[in-house]
Amino acid sequence: MTSGYDIVIEKKTKAEFEVKATKTGENPQKCPVCSDQRKPGNQNKPCFSYNAQTGLGKCQNCDASFYRKNENHKSYVRPVWENKTDLPESIVDFFMKRNIGQDVLREMKITNTDRGSICFNYFREGQLINTKYRTLDKRFAMHTGAELILYNLDGISGQKEIFITEGECDALVMIQAGFKNTCSVPAGANPKNNNLQYMDSCWEAFKDAERVYIMTDTDLPGNQLADELARRIGSERCFRVKSEYKDVNDALNAGVKINKEWVDKNSTFYPLVGVYQADSFWTDLIGIRKHGFPKGWRPRGEFGKKVAIHPGYQTVITGVPGHGKSEHLDQVLLELGIDYNLRGAYFSPENFPTQIHIIKIIEKLTGMNFWELSEFQINEIKEWIDDHIFWVYPDDGFGLTNILEHVRKAITRYGINWYVIDPWNKIDHQFSGSETAYISKCLDEMDNFNKKNNVHGFLVAHPTKMQKNEDGSYVVPNLYSISGSAHFFNKAALGWTVYKTGQGTTDVHIQKVKFKYWGEVGVLNYIWDHINGRYYTVNPDRKNWLIKESNLTPISQLPYKDDLDSVPF
Repeated sequence: MTSGYDIVIEKKTKAEFEVKATKTGENPQKCPVCSDQRKPGNQNKPCFSYNAQTGLGKCQNCDASFYRKNENHKSYVRPVWENKTDLPESIVDFFMKRNIGQDVLREMKITNTDRGSICFNYFREGQLINTKYRTLDKRFAMHTGAELILYNLDGISGQKEIFITEGECDALVMIQAGFKNTCSVPAGANPKNNNLQYMDSCWEAFKDAERVYIMTDTDLPGNQLADELARRIGSERCFRVKSEYKDVNDALNAGVKINKEWVDKNSTFYPLVGVYQADSFWTDLIGIRKHGFPKGWRPRGEFGKKVAIHPGYQTVITGVPGHGKSEHLDQVLLELGIDYNLRGAYFSPENFPTQIHIIKIIEKLTGMNFWELSEFQINEIKEWIDDHIFWVYPDDGFGLTNILEHVRKAITRYGINWYVIDPWNKIDHQFSGSETAYISKCLDEMDNFNKKNNVHGFLVAHPTKMQKNEDGSYVVPNLYSISGSAHFFNKAALGWTVYKTGQGTTDVHIQKVKFKYWGEVGVLNYIWDHINGRYYTVNPDRKNWLIKESNLTPISQLPYKDDLDSVPF
């Protein structure tokens, strides 16, 4: 819970206001921008809603939007703007070979370094935010420490139609052809990191868009990038632009006239959910033939050898109360967050108050007791947590549909990859008739949600059919032990039980793996570290997980690497 006042900033004017936030979640109240100017009868109406948890606010009357002032928020380096648009012949020739003329180079403020590298300059509201450097022999670097945003962000803001390409040259081709409302992703298609964190600060540019044309490359990484963009933006307003050519620059070089007719000819609605043709799966099918089945997200250690977690499915976890179901799941999710750069959201009344849950997460991440850490160390960890973990606590009810709707909002804005409902019995269950039928319906709702949004859902459920051994210890429960229905086992893709043995160890019983290429059932024995809440199989792990051993640089601060150098050339 929160109390007192938060400093918030109106996004358009950058004006600061003190806004009262008395509770976690939405706080309806007067708008600090417009309420005093409204008609006398409307001045006290709560037209402004401020979410104390997210730090975001919105007025339904004047459309003003706000964000919390955060002095600890990550600061970025900005390149210094130098207007050097008189390009050398070598760079002009580079673009001319791609049929990109000098007019568009001047329009988009293409510059160069003293060493002859091309500079693609990224602006927001007219201010230089970042620069991508490219050598003529195709080496790339982003300006070290600068914020990642979309290329030509100002050109798409507030537009009804938006075009997105995979690279700056493709964007230049479109802009040259008259499509000024074209942007490019900053880091191309990267199958190892497609969470598109740069969209977090750019998503408002799409709020008025009715049509978004996704023009990424037509190879497998390009298609995967297109799918993630559509997921973030909303596939219902997205069109996929695909032709016989790899990208729009290749089409131009082949003599194709890039115009509205060509775009329309090669555009299709993003696939309807639930209606498919074989073509929808063909690229993935060929990819499986060449590279095998997707490996999924694998946790660390022995557990990852037995379990692969895939988006679009759900896992059910059970265990005797107090045996560590939530603790073990937290560790799995933090490992995935670090190793795969995944984001997720918790609906976890079991871990309330949230401050306690955050302390547990900090201890697992750092390997240290919370009170042994300095305030500086805690603030460094906060940046990673803010980027990767979110909490969902709907103020308007804990019904399953409402919880999932809040998760969907987190998917749209933050691109989360997983969510947790912990536990099942904290959902507001309203039903008449058969409990078994109701549970089946709920699990189907989660499953459909997961597939539609390409996320993995984790459901923690307490067993109620508790049996004891002759020595008084509990029999290891299974997914059939959960109250109400065998559907908890039948409809889960993965399922495991967390069980304290009584000998100071914890067994994780993997009881269901839907497909054989995901792993196998079995039992793993862990020791639980009371210092940091971690589970280990051999030796205690007290290392800071956010520190890369080779150079002690926090992972969150490492530059994006995929044939990219981290310094200008």
